[in-house]
Parts: sequence; structure tokens; C-alpha cells
Amino acid sequence: MAITRSLARIPRSRDVTRLRDDDDGRVDDVVLRVAFAVLTFAVATWLALSLALLVGRVHHDRLLRRPRSTALGARAARRLVRRVRSHPRTEWGRWRRVTALQRLERAHHPSVPPLVRLVLQDPDQRIVGAAIRTLGDLGDAWAIDILVDALRRGHGSRSRIAAELEELAPAPGPKLTSLLRDWNPAVRFWGATLLQSYGDLGEATLITLTWDSDPNVRAAAVETLGTRTGRAVGTALLARLDDSEWFVRVHAARAAGHVVGVEAAPTITRLLADERWWVRTAAKDALRAMGADAVPSLLSVLTHDDPFARNGAAEVLQDVGFVDFLALDNPRSALLERIYAAGGDRYREAVETRIGGLAELDEVQVA
Repeated sequence: MAITRSLARIPRSRDVTRLRDDDDGRVDDVVLRVAFAVLTFAVATWLALSLALLVGRVHHDRLLRRPRSTALGARAARRLVRRVRSHPRTEWGRWRRVTALQRLERAHHPSVPPLVRLVLQDPDQRIVGAAIRTLGDLGDAWAIDILVDALRRGHGSRSRIAAELEELAPAPGPKLTSLLRDWNPAVRFWGATLLQSYGDLGEATLITLTWDSDPNVRAAAVETLGTRTGRAVGTALLARLDDSEWFVRVHAARAAGHVVGVEAAPTITRLLADERWWVRTAAKDALRAMGADAVPSLLSVLTHDDPFARNGAAEVLQDVGFVDFLALDNPRSALLERIYAAGGDRYREAVETRIGGLAELDEVQVA
């Protein structure tokens, strides 16, 4: 008992007065002062950073709006011209060469056109690519002439040159038609491709190119003519549905469906029996876009010898809503049975399941 009395009693939560008296008030003051100082420092730092970012942004915007000085002295211009004419071996030297060309271009120096032609013949494709980008940024008539000439001569990537010319539309339009008559099929291909943006240029030559000896040129011509209208265009596209190359037939199916419309349906349905999956898919897409107008042509394919043709016709009939209409209107129709036979067992199951769901939905709505 004596030992127990000698031990200090452990404070309990109910001894509020005793606990408060045991705390040192000076500790509370120090903690408050430190917390206030930290808060003040954090707020001041946040305000300073925000102000610095705001000022920096405004300064950056002013620099962007401020026109840069493009004037070049005679000595500086000669130095830059020598640098562009050089053939550096290091990355740093190549970068300086490109920068020198860009500085001369910004100063509208008269030596830029011949220098660009020189750079376009460089064996380093990175240098050539930089020159092509520079010409695209310029967009002047002489720059477009050089780009078209570079595409014809193969100075640099033709796809990159074509991308720059496409960005400059409609300015290059009249200068592209000459590409359609070039001896090189790669040039004719890009000429036909680029003319997609110009609906009033080169139509007669494009129609002629649908009979070109190069299949890539024929495909490009067909794809571009798919954006045009007219009987002559439609006749040329229908002729390409029987092309010897499958990818030309793909473009022809989509283009003929768009330009000719339902009049092309009987011819396009023949492609449902094509040996190539891509051609059959393109034919189905074209027929599907015609909607109910394509139904008569599709019904004639249901007895075709080729199972792909029969199945494709049944698929399109379902997609245009004809099968569902027939199943609801006359579920015991002989025509519906013929469509089921063309589509297969899974096709029948899918239609019957969907029709059953529609019937249940109607009953719920009526109730």
C-alpha cells in the first residue's frame, strides 16, 4: 500500500483542470508563431511564383508578336551563302547550313531559289527534308514551282513534297495538271492524288488515267474521280469494276456507288463473288449506302453459285432493314426462307432472336 501511494497517479481524461495546468503556455505560443511564419512564407512564395509566371508569359507573347529583324548586311549574306553551299560532315555543320538557308529566306535574299534547288539535290535526306519544309512555309509562287519540280524529279521524299503541296491548296492547283502527263508513273500517281482537292481540274486526263498501264495510277485516278460527278466519270468508274488488280476494284466499287448510285448496283453486286475479301467488303459498303434501292439487285444474287455472294447479299439485305421488315410482315414468306438459306443457320438464329425481342418490346409498350 505504501508503494502504491508513493507512485504518482496517472492523469485521466476527466482531470481537465490538472492536464491544462500541466501544459506549458510558452510551447503553445511558439507553435502558433512557427505555424503563422510557415503559412506566411508559403503564401508569399505562391504569389511570387504566380507573378513571375504571369510576367514571363506576357514577355514571351510580346516577343512572338514583335517582328524579327530580317535585314542582312552584305558581309553576313555572303557568309550565309557560303555556308549553304558547303557540305558539312558533322551534325552541327548540317544544322548551321539549314539555319543559314532559313535566315536568307527570311531576309528575302535573291540567292534563295538557286540555293534551295542546290540543297534539294543533297544526298542527306535530312537536309533535303528541311529544304522542303522551308518551301512549304514560304508558299510563294516560286516555292510552289520548286516543290512541283522536286516532286517530278524525285528530289526528296515525294510523299513529303505532296503533303506540303496539299497544305498550300488551292494555290498549286493549276500547276498540278502537268504531273498527270509525266512519263514517270510515280509522278502521275501523286498528280492524280493531289487533284482530289480540285474538283474542276484535269477531269478528262483523269478519265484517261483510269486506263493507265500502272495499277497505282489507275487506283489514284479512280479515287479522285469518286469525288466528281457526271456521266463520263461514271462510265469510267464502272469500267474499272472489272480491273485486273484487286485494289483498283476496291476503289472503283466505292467510287461508282457514290457517283453512279443505284444504277451501278447490278454491276457492283457481281463483286460480291470476288476472290478478294477487300473487294467483297467494298461492294457491300457501296450497296449498303444505297439503302432500299439496292434490294432488287441483291435479291437476284440469293441463288448465285458462289456462297460468298449469297452470304454477302443476305448480310446487306439485313443491314438495310429489308429482312426485319419481311420477318415481321410475313414470317413464313418463301423469299425470307431463301434469304435464311443464303445467310446460314446462325444468320437465321440472329434474325429470329432480334425479331422475338422486338415483339416482346411491342407487347410491353401496349400493356
